[in-house]
Amino acid sequence: MLTFLFMSVFGMLAFAFAGLIAIPAILFGMFIWLVTLPFRLFFGLLFGFFGLFFGLFRFVFGIIAGIFGLLLVPVALLVLGVVLVGALVVGLLSLLAPLVPLALLGLLAWGIYRIASRRPSPTF
Repeated sequence: MLTFLFMSVFGMLAFAFAGLIAIPAILFGMFIWLVTLPFRLFFGLLFGFFGLFFGLFRFVFGIIAGIFGLLLVPVALLVLGVVLVGALVVGLLSLLAPLVPLALLGLLAWGIYRIASRRPSPTF
């Protein structure tokens, strides 16, 4: 029990020491805040007006961009659909590309067959 009492006394001393350090730091921060207040007010108002001015431009151009987006999105989706169908066709053709030599061999065999086969003569 006595240990707890001593430890609590050390804890209170630690809090008192922290307060001795924290209070001047807080007062210094308040001093800096008061010294810089006129500059912060001046620049806040100055750049606040610039912010309102450019914010208005940003709002207007955002509305214009939104209208263009609503007009151009259907066209972009149509083009995207055509491109996706074209990509699908090209992909399927690329899967068939290794079969081209076999098709050429088949065409050569068919040509040889046509030359070697006898054509029937027409009878009247």
